[in-house]
Amino acid sequence: MAKSAKSTASEGTRDLVMIKGIRNGLVFVLADDAPFTDVLTELEDKLQGSHQQLLSGSTLSAYIEKGSRDLSEDEEKALRHVFASQGELIVSGLDGPPPFKDWRPKDPYVYKGTLRSGQLIEHDGDVVVIGDVNPGAHIISSGDVFVMGRLRGSAHAGASGNVMAVVAAAYFEPLQVRIAGVLRRSPETYTQAAEMEFAYLEGDQMAVEKMSVLAQHRMRTRSSHAVI
Repeated sequence: MAKSAKSTASEGTRDLVMIKGIRNGLVFVLADDAPFTDVLTELEDKLQGSHQQLLSGSTLSAYIEKGSRDLSEDEEKALRHVFASQGELIVSGLDGPPPFKDWRPKDPYVYKGTLRSGQLIEHDGDVVVIGDVNPGAHIISSGDVFVMGRLRGSAHAGASGNVMAVVAAAYFEPLQVRIAGVLRRSPETYTQAAEMEFAYLEGDQMAVEKMSVLAQHRMRTRSSHAVI
């Protein structure tokens, strides 16, 4: 009772959590001069109650503005857990939204033709090759790599550290695949090229699956990265 009376006297009707919509998600402004437990309770109430209409059914990025508050490891986990319980919200930043210039997704680079030995494509964003990638050719992408033909060269996805990036090909027989900082070398010769497969990271190991499960993989990785 004492805590409730103190909260009423000091906070009045002031919102401890304010929600703002931006072009690529939602910004949650947390009061930095109130007890963290009170802020967390109000956040849960708003997500589950009157502000539920803000969630459209598709996955949204949630950006936290915590002001001068320093979150402990346990407080950060509790905060992420609240958002993870919504299913549609993924915490994309604890220091507010990204600069406006970074809101628009980066355009993919589309290369039409065969990428031959000695050629290099390096791009900040996804790379799509409509053709083959021959041995000795290299692709370096900060996003995903998609090859619509035979991937027989080297591909590096998530070069800026994106562990959720993938390397996919219609005919998957690369000499070398790297995702973020994880490298996998393949045999120099394949008995038969694997059709419609993609490589991804499972923890600190690389795995390969059929392209038909790529959508399910995306949903699973988004959920797993929502909570630390």
